[in-house]
Amino acid sequence: MNGSIKYWKKQAKMNLSGHWGSAIAGVLAVGAVTFIGNILSIQLFPGSTLWPMVAGQVFVFVFSLIAMVFRAGYSYMLLNMARDREVSLGNLLYLFHNGPDRVLVAGFILSLLNTVAQLPFYYVSFIVKAGNTEAEQIAWLELCLVMLLVGVVLEVILTSPFMLTFCLIADSPEMGGIEALKTSARLMRGHILKYWLMMLSFIPLAILSLFSMYIGLLWLFPYIYMSETVFYMELVDTEPQNNTFYSET
Repeated sequence: MNGSIKYWKKQAKMNLSGHWGSAIAGVLAVGAVTFIGNILSIQLFPGSTLWPMVAGQVFVFVFSLIAMVFRAGYSYMLLNMARDREVSLGNLLYLFHNGPDRVLVAGFILSLLNTVAQLPFYYVSFIVKAGNTEAEQIAWLELCLVMLLVGVVLEVILTSPFMLTFCLIADSPEMGGIEALKTSARLMRGHILKYWLMMLSFIPLAILSLFSMYIGLLWLFPYIYMSETVFYMELVDTEPQNNTFYSET
């Protein structure tokens, strides 16, 4: 793998040229699915006691699997853009009729990893009492913040090897969910640091987006996802046996 962060990002912008409208619409559609799931969870399972919260989290977990099928469809859309193929919002539905079970299997495992990473935060939030005094409540909030940060670090460690899973599934009609996870882990071996350095390079643009009332994020997210797609394509192109899982159709 001989590319650089500058090259991946430059290639991403070239791939998005003429497709920004579709790329932004795709991000909004995927985000809307996730948002609807969260709203339904609040409406269906109101209350602040333990069981409504648990039921709500389970509902969000299940709904997130459906959102992942759309997310994998977005990966398919970006791959089409990068390869000068036909692009439409219908690409988002591609995995619904091309092995959605593959996404559900991989998504279930990824969601479990995310849940495991957040267990310390869930424990403090739902089990540990906040206390009655102001000092106790402040200490509880500080502990929640620490556990949230711990969860983020754990999530990065646990899920980094599998960042290319949806690209692989979208790109390889015959590849199963478990195989996609294994292949992603193999492809990412030795490249995780490069991946995260690329992701961190978008922080200045994310900060600038704050000054546009977050409107800039509509362009930033497709830019990030396309850069990830270019990163994936280069890894596949340098894979000695890439013809075993690379789709030309």
